[in-house]
Amino acid sequence: MRIALAIVIASVHPAVENEWLTKAQLRLYRQGTRYNALILALGAIFVSLACGAWIPWQTRTTWCIAVSILCVTFDLLGRRVDAVRGDELQLTRWRARTCALTATVFTLAWASMSIFLWAPADEINHMVIVLILACSIAGSNAIGAVHPATAAVTYLIYAVFLVGRLMVADSWLDHTLASLSATYMGVMAGQLVAIATTSRKMLVLEHERSQLVEDLQHAKADSDRERARAVSAGRVKSQFLSNMSHELRTPMNAILGFSELIKHKSLGDAVDKYAEYAEIIHTSGRQLLSLIDDMLDLARIEGGRLSLRETSVDLEEVIAQAIDTRSHDAARMRLSLDGKIAREFPRVRADERAMRQIMAHLLSNALKFTPAGGRVTIFARIESDGRPGFGVEDTGIGVAVEDQSTAFQRFGQGRHDVTSVDRGTGLGLAMVKGFAEAHDGEVKLESKLGSGTRVTVLLPVSRIENAAALRRKAG
Repeated sequence: MRIALAIVIASVHPAVENEWLTKAQLRLYRQGTRYNALILALGAIFVSLACGAWIPWQTRTTWCIAVSILCVTFDLLGRRVDAVRGDELQLTRWRARTCALTATVFTLAWASMSIFLWAPADEINHMVIVLILACSIAGSNAIGAVHPATAAVTYLIYAVFLVGRLMVADSWLDHTLASLSATYMGVMAGQLVAIATTSRKMLVLEHERSQLVEDLQHAKADSDRERARAVSAGRVKSQFLSNMSHELRTPMNAILGFSELIKHKSLGDAVDKYAEYAEIIHTSGRQLLSLIDDMLDLARIEGGRLSLRETSVDLEEVIAQAIDTRSHDAARMRLSLDGKIAREFPRVRADERAMRQIMAHLLSNALKFTPAGGRVTIFARIESDGRPGFGVEDTGIGVAVEDQSTAFQRFGQGRHDVTSVDRGTGLGLAMVKGFAEAHDGEVKLESKLGSGTRVTVLLPVSRIENAAALRRKAG
């Protein structure tokens, strides 16, 4: 009994975890009663006509019109309630209570035929009313059992108007009909419980099936994304290996080729020529070592094993040395290379080697992807939020918007309109991002295809030396 009562209460006042069940019950109930307004209005007319031999037409007509008006009114109200949109728990509870209340009022009006259409001295009239109410109970059970609160209320109303009305009658036949009706109501109670239990199990199974289908769809979507990511990673890795093979072979071929010439003294006693070859070998070796160092640094960054050796770093000096180191290359490529450093740019606490690596990679990219006649500018400034920012701006080919999201990924290469010979390894920007984040900073990329690129490395304010004094001076 307690379980049944709890189920009835839960159908009009569901908890959060059972809200879906109440929604499903209401949906099924509304589907089952969709055409009730028309059917019951016609039924009221036929019931009124059936009682024409015993009840005055004024009474029958009044009852019929009242029931028909209630049918139409409650149907319109139900449609208005269904039209209210929202997933809030309070809305679901309001709908459930409204459904139970309208069913209660209408059942009272319909069952009131045992009062208004009751002819006290005519047992045939009583049998007709009992038959109509008995059929109504069966229909109510079949339709309303999906929503326990509505089913329970209508069942009790029918029990009172059917059994109760017969019990207060005077004739022996009425008392016999009361006993039969009580037995019938017991059977209907069992049927009501059975239908309610079955419909509840059906809704639970449907909900679990829907959840399973949804979970499978999400799992498939995740699997498809992972597979696409794996395919993309495999393609990028293959491209990386191809580029890396070129990057490694170029200095290695130089080392092997020129060292073999020296080994076999192919040029006789031309010492100066051998010295030139030795310089090429040395340069190629340094290039090869730098490439290997880059790979090891990136591995440490991704593995979280990068250790910073923080010192007081003068970024103005780092920028000046970067310009001095690459000025010859810029001139050879017919590019303008200069620096733009804010006045009194502060020193920062950072790993100097990491800062030089950042600057070297940004400058290398800018020189590589800027056509002859262009300009490359290294800048350093204090941002509006007080953070020190530095980076490289060029007038090169730029990065397409769709490629900018992958530019800083490992092996990512955002400029797809250049030849594979010029593409490099794809480690540069990934290392810039790794070194910046190791210093609790971030990297911003601003670019438009054909209009150049600006890459800015932003360090936190806490890395400025004497930050408090700088703020006071700025204020």
